[in-house]
Amino acid sequence: MKFEEIESGIKELTEKPIKPIPEETIAKIKKKLIEKCPKSQELFEEMKNCVPGGYEHQLLINDPFTLTVKSALGSKIWDVDDNEYTDFLNGAGAVILGHNYPPLRDAVIEVMQNIDSACYFTNEYELKAIKEIKKHVPSIKLFKFFQSGTEADMCAIRLARAFTKKKRIVKIGGGYHGWSDQLTFDMHVPFSGDMESNGIPRHCYRNTIAVPPNDLEAMEEVFKKEKKKGIAGVILEPLGPESGNIPVSPDFNKGVEELCRKYDSLLIFDEVVTGFRMGLGGAQAYFGVEPDLTTFGKILTHGHPSAGGVGGREDVMSLLAAGIEPGDKVMATGTMLGNPISTAACYHTLKILEKENVPEKAEKTAVKLVKKLNDLFESHGVPYFSYNFRSVFQYKTYAPINMDIRIPGNIQKALYRNECVNNIALAMLSQGVVTKRGASGFASLAHTDEDVEKFIQAFDNVLKMIPH
Repeated sequence: MKFEEIESGIKELTEKPIKPIPEETIAKIKKKLIEKCPKSQELFEEMKNCVPGGYEHQLLINDPFTLTVKSALGSKIWDVDDNEYTDFLNGAGAVILGHNYPPLRDAVIEVMQNIDSACYFTNEYELKAIKEIKKHVPSIKLFKFFQSGTEADMCAIRLARAFTKKKRIVKIGGGYHGWSDQLTFDMHVPFSGDMESNGIPRHCYRNTIAVPPNDLEAMEEVFKKEKKKGIAGVILEPLGPESGNIPVSPDFNKGVEELCRKYDSLLIFDEVVTGFRMGLGGAQAYFGVEPDLTTFGKILTHGHPSAGGVGGREDVMSLLAAGIEPGDKVMATGTMLGNPISTAACYHTLKILEKENVPEKAEKTAVKLVKKLNDLFESHGVPYFSYNFRSVFQYKTYAPINMDIRIPGNIQKALYRNECVNNIALAMLSQGVVTKRGASGFASLAHTDEDVEKFIQAFDNVLKMIPH
C-alpha cells in the first residue's frame, strides 16, 4: 500500500465516528477467558501483591488479567492452563526465527556450559558478533554493546552532544526511544508533551524538542531557531513512531539526513525494532540512508537478556571511554555489557538470519497476511485497512494514536479509541491469537499458512461482533 493511500485511510478513520465491540460482548469474552484460564487469573491476583499493577510489560492485555505463559516454541506459546496461542507479538519484535529456535537455543546452551555471563572479561563472541554487525551494516565502523535499547539511546544522544558540542536533541513526536529521563517526552502520540513524564524534573527534557512526523519544514525551522544552543542530533524510528503505526513518507528519512548534514548535526537511527528485521542491512539499507549512529535492542540477541548496542562513525564512537578516562571521553559502561551469552546469541542469530534468508521469508508471511486482511475488511464493508513494512505489519481500525490531540476533546476520544483497540486484542486473545495492542504484529520464520488463516478467521469473528 502506498504512503498516500495509508495517509488517506488514516484521515478517514480519525474523522469518522466509530463503532466499537458492544460492552455486553466484551463482558462475555472476559467471562470466557476467566473460565478458560483460572490459573492465570489466580497468579495475576498474586502478582498484584508483588509487582505494581500485577505485570511487567506494557504491551500485555491486562483486563481481566494477564496470561502467565509456561512454554513457547516456534509460532506458539502455552499458558499455565495449557491453552495454546499463535503469537504475532513475538517479544515486541525481538523474535523473528520463532520462539526457542532449536539451533539458536542449542548454540547458546553450549556457551553457557563453558562460561557464565558475569565473567567480566572480553570473550571471542564479542568480536565475532561485532564483525557480523559491521559486515551487514556498513555505516557502523565501531560498535559497543549495552543491555537494552533504552541504554543504547541514552548513549547515542550523549555521544551526539559530546561530538558536536551542542545541546539540543530533536525527536519525532510520538516516537518511543525507551524510558530515560531525556527521552520520556512526547511519546506514543504526537503533541503529548510531558503527559508520561511524571517523576522527571522538567530540566531533564528541556533540551529535547519534538517535531511532528512527516514535517521537514517544521524540523528545519527548529534547526534555524536553535542556532545558539544548536541541534546535537536527531533521533528517530525510521518507519515512523510506534514501528510505523504513524508512518512517514518514503523520502522523510532522506530529508532528515540532508538537514543533519546541512546543519552539522548527527542523525541517529533507532533500529531497536527494524535492525535485521527489515533486512540484514536494517531500515537504513531499506531507505538508502547512512545514519551517523545506530541503536539496537532486543532483536540484536533474538530476545536473549542484555540486548542493546550502539554503532556508527569511527570519529564519533571513538569518544566512548574504554576504561576510566576523565576529560573529553564519554562515560557509558556496565558490568554485563558484551557478556558471552548475549554476544553468542547475537552472533548465532545473525548467522542464521543470513543462512536461512529469514527477513525475506518473514516478509512473505506478512504480505500474505496483509492481503488477506484487506480482502476481509472489504468483504465486511468497513473502512479498516492493513499495510506492512517487510515483516512488520499494521492494521488500522480505530487509529487512536493518529488522533490530533491538539483539537479540544480529542484526548478523550483517543483514549476511548485506544480502549476499543484493546478490546479487539482481547477478542483475538480469547480465540488464541496474540497481537501487539490489537493494532499490529510481527511475522516470523516460524509462522505458517495455518497461522495466517487462524489470524484471519479470528479477525473475521471480531468483525462480526462489531455493528456495521
